Amino acid sequence: MFASIKRLIGPGSAKGNEGEVLAAWAKSEGYSFKTVREKVSGGYVVDAQDKGWRVEWGTSQRSYIKGKELRFRCESKLPPDVQILLLTRVLAHTLETEVFSSFTNAMQTQVDNTLPDEMRWLAMHSRVVLSEPPVLARRFVILSNADEVARKWLDDELLAVLEDAASSWWTDTLTLVLTVNRGRLTIRMPGQPLEDAQLRAIGKLFAQAASSLRATALRIS
Repeated sequence: MFASIKRLIGPGSAKGNEGEVLAAWAKSEGYSFKTVREKVSGGYVVDAQDKGWRVEWGTSQRSYIKGKELRFRCESKLPPDVQILLLTRVLAHTLETEVFSSFTNAMQTQVDNTLPDEMRWLAMHSRVVLSEPPVLARRFVILSNADEVARKWLDDELLAVLEDAASSWWTDTLTLVLTVNRGRLTIRMPGQPLEDAQLRAIGKLFAQAASSLRATALRIS
């Protein structure tokens, strides 16, 4: 099963009908699905109202994601100034290289504010030291401007789900970025192709990340 999920999320998968895949997944989970029509390009939205989060599929909002983008989003009551970034070390290095190239090519003296928040955070924020579980400590990078809050968020339940993802489908080269910013939790990744098993895997991770974040917000309020 894990190997099949890797193939589904990996770049070698065949393109499918993303609208149909999203609609079928939403129906199976009891979520609402709608098509968003815009002048330039449209997209899809899935509302998981019982969980308080939504899934968006449409034009990429980030330079490091080409084509269409898949976003899982939810609000929490976390202070808006808390910023957290979680991604693989391989992807972090790729984005750091892009930031450095942008910085040197423009002969700038400060980080470009036009870059996405998460790319600027790579240069701005401290790393959260994580020793357990080993697979996360070895392969992932966590950065934050609020170390204590980030540690509270990474509770045993979330670490277990992250470890399962890192041991099965979340490969080193997968372009998946998890952020907390302005009280909102977001997962971003390429939106093509989409498969049911992929959506279930991301949904499981996001559901626990959202639950743990809301619990953290209550503990620090």
